[in-house]
Amino acid sequence: MVGATELFIATMGFEREKVLTLAGPGTQLTEIAMKNVLYSSLRVPPVVCRRLTVINRGLRLCAVATTVALLAGVAQVWAASDSAVPGDRVQSWAVGDIAPQPANTLSYSNQTIREIVHTSVGGAEVRVRIANAFGTAPLVIGEAHVAVSSGGSAIVAGTDHVLTFGGRTSVSIPPGAPAVSDPVDLQVEPVSDLAVSIYLPAASKGETTTLFQGSSYLSSAGNFAGSVELPGATALSEWPFVSGVSVLTSRPGHAIVAITDSATLVSQWPRALADRLNARHMDNLGVVSTAVAGNRLLFNSAGSFGTQWGQSVLTRFDRDVLGQAGAQVVIVWIGLNDLAGDGTFYPAAEHVTTDDVIAGLRQLVGRAHEYGLTILGCTISPMGGNTSLPGFDTPQHEAEREALNQWIRTSGAFDGIVDADLVLRDPNQPTHLLPAYDSGDHLHPNTLGGQAVANSIDLKLLR
Repeated sequence: MVGATELFIATMGFEREKVLTLAGPGTQLTEIAMKNVLYSSLRVPPVVCRRLTVINRGLRLCAVATTVALLAGVAQVWAASDSAVPGDRVQSWAVGDIAPQPANTLSYSNQTIREIVHTSVGGAEVRVRIANAFGTAPLVIGEAHVAVSSGGSAIVAGTDHVLTFGGRTSVSIPPGAPAVSDPVDLQVEPVSDLAVSIYLPAASKGETTTLFQGSSYLSSAGNFAGSVELPGATALSEWPFVSGVSVLTSRPGHAIVAITDSATLVSQWPRALADRLNARHMDNLGVVSTAVAGNRLLFNSAGSFGTQWGQSVLTRFDRDVLGQAGAQVVIVWIGLNDLAGDGTFYPAAEHVTTDDVIAGLRQLVGRAHEYGLTILGCTISPMGGNTSLPGFDTPQHEAEREALNQWIRTSGAFDGIVDADLVLRDPNQPTHLLPAYDSGDHLHPNTLGGQAVANSIDLKLLR
């Protein structure tokens, strides 16, 4: 007599061995989780869940087939092939937005901004997200285009595509909202560069922007969104409005989101991780970074030097993690600015303890799990001898960093660990970065350090 679970697997079109392979070694097929339909006690890897979700669309027909099979005492088995399963909408690139302080807010009018996006996962049917998250007035986009970048501010001729928003070539984005373009039939290569151009016909304040995200250019007066060369191209020091690019993958996939601070912006480990995944032909996984310089877990950060360092991770988690297409894994590397920055870089009244940071991280774990995400915790890398942020490197702050790292490693709160501290520290001087991984300020890892962090990640945690 065929068991109910085995019959369900057969009726759904799965071979038992294939389900075991997808679910991982040691998985007991006593129950198969089917989202909103059957069971929820077994945590099935994302790829299996997505296959079951696709099948869910035909649930009534499948139920009839199951009944017929039971009555006949026979389980029909159909082979499931990867080519028969559609791909997923997956974030290929994203940023974490900030609101600059009023004195540093730039304004644009009758100009075109062209921003160069470095993709992670490739695919088709591109969507572009434009954000007015911190705007105080509607943001009017007169025209927007996407194309393959040819380097600098130029695009590859013949690759330009007009973006539409609900079928219209222009869009007015309300304050606090994003606008997502209609899908565009453009084949995007993995780990490649796209150019997104937006024409701003009226005076527009750059109230939603970010820093240290790559190359962006401003034109002379006029609409040049579709031009191969951008007339009067001038490099910008900020990255206004364009906040995300997603693609339709050729097979089931998902996004890995890093929500972090400047240690990630400098080291660029998410980019190195995307390169590693593609080299291993895991080219259905997007890797995006919503890192914000000077960012903290617990407090919105209006820093010194006239710069706004962004909303806290607790504040922006929904927008910058849950809001990414296909998000399934989140990697959190945050907490040093909370522990070490008060009184010098941030107001003294915003002092926190290690226990405060731990409580905040537990909140992130709970919120990630509430939405079915895997969440990985990253230990805080060494800061011994730091020169860029006065007051960070003190015996008290070092003790707090070590206590936080011990909790991250041993608490079991996270679904997995990325041990950046272990990877980046000097074995002969563990409170300092290894010289080869030091960007020069003895705090921020360089890109070699970022490569080392990316190489250290257990890829099984990302599937």
